[in-house]
Amino acid sequence: MKPRCLLLIGLFVVSCSKEGVKADVVQETASKIDVALLADYQQALDAERQRPGTRPIPALPDQLPEFAEDAAFLRRACIDLAGRLPRADEARAFLADASPDKRARLTDALLQEPGAVEVRYRMLAEAFRVKDDGELAHFLRRAAADDMPYDQIVATLIGGGLLTRRDDGVVLRTATEVSSAVLGIDMYCAMCHDHPYGDTTERQCYEFAACLAKKDGLEPVRLPRDYLYKDGTPGEVVKPRFLPRSGGLLESKKPRAMHKPDDLAKWIVSRDDERLATMAALRAWSVLFGKPGLLLNRTVGGVDEAPAWHDVHPKPLNNKVSSNCFGPPVRDYLPWNSLEMRNLPRAAHVMTQEFRQAGMRIGAFQRILARTAAYSRAGHAVGVQWGAVFLVPSPQIRRLPSEVLWSAVSDDRAVLQNEVPPVAHPLRMLGRGTREWADESCEPVSHELVRFLMNGAMPPVSARDADTLFLEMLGRLPSAREKSAISDQQATPEDVAWSLVNSVEFLFRS
Repeated sequence: MKPRCLLLIGLFVVSCSKEGVKADVVQETASKIDVALLADYQQALDAERQRPGTRPIPALPDQLPEFAEDAAFLRRACIDLAGRLPRADEARAFLADASPDKRARLTDALLQEPGAVEVRYRMLAEAFRVKDDGELAHFLRRAAADDMPYDQIVATLIGGGLLTRRDDGVVLRTATEVSSAVLGIDMYCAMCHDHPYGDTTERQCYEFAACLAKKDGLEPVRLPRDYLYKDGTPGEVVKPRFLPRSGGLLESKKPRAMHKPDDLAKWIVSRDDERLATMAALRAWSVLFGKPGLLLNRTVGGVDEAPAWHDVHPKPLNNKVSSNCFGPPVRDYLPWNSLEMRNLPRAAHVMTQEFRQAGMRIGAFQRILARTAAYSRAGHAVGVQWGAVFLVPSPQIRRLPSEVLWSAVSDDRAVLQNEVPPVAHPLRMLGRGTREWADESCEPVSHELVRFLMNGAMPPVSARDADTLFLEMLGRLPSAREKSAISDQQATPEDVAWSLVNSVEFLFRS
């Protein structure tokens, strides 16, 4: 190992001792992830320094962010893990606590709250496109509450036919969304033609979809009427078959003529291939750190209405109307929806291994990620400066989740239970998606958002003093300058609350 990497790891150990991290199994696992993250960062930094000629500007930062202030960490952890802003009494106690293990105790406690279950549920609901309070939603809520192993969740969804029923039996839709959300394999192009930049052919896409058709009496899958390749004829019934291994795709060691959804579910969750666990681990990472590999935080204006899955223009697919060649709507970018397993950094593989060691339980793995030194660091800004690092060892500075932002400015909690609020509802403008696509919701920053905060409903004010308002909304006490401004202007609690809601510090978690 290179001297610089050893130095960084040594600094990590020292910093952990300063933070007073407890030497338990969870912390040991978190430390393994930290070591891998630092090694990947150091490798990228060395590559930048050894690049011939003029380095691109801006170059990769020569050092990582320092550890976050207690107030910033408290607010971030409450939002990420429990889906809420900190309470005033909670903030006072945390800021006054001098115990070296207080961050670990905080994150452990937050993960036991009902809000943590809701955070896990929303993550699953986004992945599996829950649109109503039906059978699929009820199962995922129970799975989130029990912290059910992820492989069991996937096996039940696929083998039990919950996803095909969600898609009204359109198995091509189910197959392409499962391949993207569960396996990290992009088959959107292959719905219409051989993937020009990938390894999946159109026939393989249909064969994979046919694995889901042997359930609930669904009709056989046929090649489309405009099929042009020599390995099939238009309208031909295709036999179910798993995806082949090519460029990192999955394969069946002993391909059989017929596969059923139960077989497909067992095959996916029993594979030694890392895809299932890697996708789940990166999904859990994204809740705490932001989406990996993201270079640009897209700004979306107004309600970015996602097109229905079949509404681009008609093309006969299995005797139904579906889309032409297109992928998910540009609400946000999913960096891992087409995983190149061979090119993933070491930290991704370490996280996959530790996710498995945690029993593939998302809540248990979140507890590990929250204990890492990386999560305790101050946030970094999303941008090309970090483009050389797939998993940056500090959280991205991100906008508040739609649900947290709505709860802060409205007394209406009922709409939060709606999987897809009406298109005109502000929650949609804040980023809640249509669930037409996996992981469609985002956290946009737009002029419409600014107008909403400036002119929208006044946030409910229960506190009557500035200290409490600052603690509840920002997780910190007001500075002497802020106190002086409040006093000089004789600001009411409503004035203070409105000013805080419209501040950049409130809108983002760092």
